[in-house]
Amino acid sequence: ESTLQIGIGSIPDAILDSLVDKKDLGIHTELLTEGVVDLVGEGVITCAKKTINRGKIVASFAMGTRKLYDFIDNNPMVEFHPSDYVNNPFIISQHDKMIAINQALEVDLTGQVCSDSLGYRFYSGLGGQADFMRGARLSRGGKAITVIPSTAKDGKISRIKDFLTKGAGVVLTRGDVDYVVTEYGVAHLRGKTIKERALALISIANPKFRNKLLERAKKYHYVPEEIMPFPEIEYPEELQRHIILKDGTKVLLRPIKPPDATMKQHFFYALSRESIKRRYLSSLNLMPLRRIWPYVIVDYYNEMSIVGTIIEDGNEVIVAMGSYSRIPNTDIAEVALVVRDDWQNKGLGTALFNYLAEIAKNRGIKKLAAWVLLENTKMMHIFRKSGYPLRYRVEGNLYYVEIDLKRP
Repeated sequence: ESTLQIGIGSIPDAILDSLVDKKDLGIHTELLTEGVVDLVGEGVITCAKKTINRGKIVASFAMGTRKLYDFIDNNPMVEFHPSDYVNNPFIISQHDKMIAINQALEVDLTGQVCSDSLGYRFYSGLGGQADFMRGARLSRGGKAITVIPSTAKDGKISRIKDFLTKGAGVVLTRGDVDYVVTEYGVAHLRGKTIKERALALISIANPKFRNKLLERAKKYHYVPEEIMPFPEIEYPEELQRHIILKDGTKVLLRPIKPPDATMKQHFFYALSRESIKRRYLSSLNLMPLRRIWPYVIVDYYNEMSIVGTIIEDGNEVIVAMGSYSRIPNTDIAEVALVVRDDWQNKGLGTALFNYLAEIAKNRGIKKLAAWVLLENTKMMHIFRKSGYPLRYRVEGNLYYVEIDLKRP
């Protein structure tokens, strides 16, 4: 039911090809391209649920082959309007779920986007990109998405840069950017601090450029000096899993990433004193960022942290976190998890532990070990409920638990 604006470029064209499983999409765009034609024929684009200009594909101009022009010719579904109407952010924002997708040439670590020049050399005009991105951000349920390959010149140059190339123009200010997408993931920048923006963008850069970008970010004081180097590996997108709890609530389980540092801090301060004591085996009062980096910068193999997130007031929020860390030179990993108090007793802790165990098992870990307070009956219940054999002994006020992953 979204309305789309698709900019020019190979990536936006590829996005159209991936929409075949959608229904009742609308089009309000400056440039109408050939990828729309087949989607209309397949019933993907109907414009039947657009908020304004219902039933109509609205554009300012078209560019393509005879196939596109034959589709447009004498077609009452297609309307062309002047650019001062089509590109008007006020008009654009009247479309609910307006999605603007535009390609960039460079993005700097603060979120500034250049789309029209390579240094002093102009590559194209800025067109209506800024108009549509601003309109989409104002739309109810809208999203402004900047897409960019992570590298140029056969992988020799990072398109995510510490600062834009000298002479490059700022087409989108850092205040206009909502999402930036590369082949390595998504950086959500809206409402984020410079530190959060820099970490989010570094995490979707090509892995071989990440630590160089991190060093530059430290040099410019965008991020703290104590941040550890990024592992030169890809973020495991394939480990993202949506689950439905017994009360019908949807939660996303996904591996943690460096930009989650502030979210992790907020999660800690949302826990009760009792939950903090049960998780950390002591009464911690503070969780400064310097203590958080080891939790969010992991290698996704010997170390893994999975967070459970929901959307609250339009922002992603952590409501649960579980992690394991392999004991060096063994096939045993220590495991721990905690669920925000208001999300306990919903089955989330059980789902999180079972998923962590599944991931650990697939990475060659044979046993999970945990230290659990004697009073933490909920944690022991989760372990027993998992179905894996477990052994435990009592040491003082703690259980030492070993969970055998070799056989459920």
